[in-house]
Amino acid sequence: MDLFVPPRLFSLREANACVPLLQDTFERTRGVRSRLDALEAELKRLGHPLEGADVRIDQGAPLKVQKLQAEAADCVAELLELLRGITELGAEVKNADGLVDFRSRFEGRVVYLCWRSGEDAITHFHELEAGFAGRAPLPENAEFAGDPLH
Repeated sequence: MDLFVPPRLFSLREANACVPLLQDTFERTRGVRSRLDALEAELKRLGHPLEGADVRIDQGAPLKVQKLQAEAADCVAELLELLRGITELGAEVKNADGLVDFRSRFEGRVVYLCWRSGEDAITHFHELEAGFAGRAPLPENAEFAGDPLH
């Protein structure tokens, strides 16, 4: 039996309480992504470019290539684990470089509270369909409601 669990709604206070975790997580992802980029460049130089996020170890490749592929696979797994920590909170990672949305209720409709890496607090929101381009500053004294049980 499949149960539908509706997405969590965050109050502005609850979403802002997550910002330190987001800052730490995306600081860590930058380091892992930097290492992955270097591995990808080296593998490409060696004639074994990575193809997507599903890194496979080519058993027929030279040992050096296999070691680099294994390290790249470890980087991808670490990135996924870091991002999973955010999604388990109920937030939605929109970009692995540091773009996260929190569903909230505003004026009777569900919207996204939007955080971008480098921001110290959530200062913008947008409609569900608008995406990042539709970001607007939070109105003064606006009420963004979360789930009553959180």
